[in-house]
Amino acid sequence: MNDPLNRWSEQHALLMSLGIGGALLEKSTLLVAAMAAGSFFGLLIRGRGRFTESGRFGLANGITLAWVLGAVGLLLVADANPGWLAGLVALLVGAKGLAGWAAQGCGLGSAFSRLFEQEGDAFLLLVACLLLFSSGRFGGWILLPGALPYGFMLLRQVARRPLSAAWGDYSSRTLGVMATLGFAACLLPVMPASAALWLALAISSALAGSFVYALAFLYRSKRA
Repeated sequence: MNDPLNRWSEQHALLMSLGIGGALLEKSTLLVAAMAAGSFFGLLIRGRGRFTESGRFGLANGITLAWVLGAVGLLLVADANPGWLAGLVALLVGAKGLAGWAAQGCGLGSAFSRLFEQEGDAFLLLVACLLLFSSGRFGGWILLPGALPYGFMLLRQVARRPLSAAWGDYSSRTLGVMATLGFAACLLPVMPASAALWLALAISSALAGSFVYALAFLYRSKRA
């Protein structure tokens, strides 16, 4: 539990959880943007020399850094045209896929790059939820899906499970990507409010189901 990346992941989950609470109270995305930027900068500091197997930062990590910064930037312009915001979220999801391709194609994967990408996924999902909250079309409940990955990490810490037990296997991450795109669609002005509400509820329910399943697996493996 003393691994720097493991400690960062736990601290980041707590920080983001506090940021979500602040966003709910202040009805502003700026606090989360500042906290996320500082936290990811801390990850880069802690990961020095461990970015890739060779120690270099690498193309994949560079792409991940670019789209994480882009996600932070979206929170700074949360009051912009919703259609543009939806398109930018989709663009960042595409960049995420490019980062994964670069890591596999160039053989630059590492524990750091996997964690960086995984936490970037969770953050982009949270950003989509925050943008929906800022749009005024949804209540505070829309922040819950974005908080689930961080809640899982905190519960993993209580259960004293290793970092590898994080809520980040292929199926849950794929669901997260699809959920992010779905939430981006809910931002589109052309989507009727009722349709956006039902779509957001369906996505949130799917994420909640994935969370419960992962949590059950976590504690079942703990007892084993």
